Amino acid sequence: MTVSDFGALAVELHRHSPTHWVATYYPMVQTPAGRWADVTWVLHRSLIPATFDRSELTRWLEVRSSDPAHPCYTGHPAWASPLAIGYAAALATYEAEAVEETLSAHDVEQLQSATVVVPPEQLSEWVLDDLEGKPSPARG
Repeated sequence: MTVSDFGALAVELHRHSPTHWVATYYPMVQTPAGRWADVTWVLHRSLIPATFDRSELTRWLEVRSSDPAHPCYTGHPAWASPLAIGYAAALATYEAEAVEETLSAHDVEQLQSATVVVPPEQLSEWVLDDLEGKPSPARG
């Protein structure tokens, strides 16, 4: 597993309350099965005001810039600024925490065995349960 397209981050959106959504930023990784969000590494989490536009129908986004005018935010004009600010914070976390030295084959193997990558279409309620602090039987 390798980090995919450095600079591209996955954002999960879900409703927090009637007035806010939560945006959770994850790194994108390349696996033998394709590109996925590494949901084991939360880079940043922020609240976004509810706007009741079509962007609220989106559950996952791929973002690439801290500029709210970037094309990755085109479908989400009401959330472009807060998503871009969150992207900058998530990228700063990624850069601060990313391993800068080359890993040995053994270290790579250990990292791969300890990482769980969940395809978005298979992401079930256990993630939401985890965010809310509830135990989940799906991780059993």
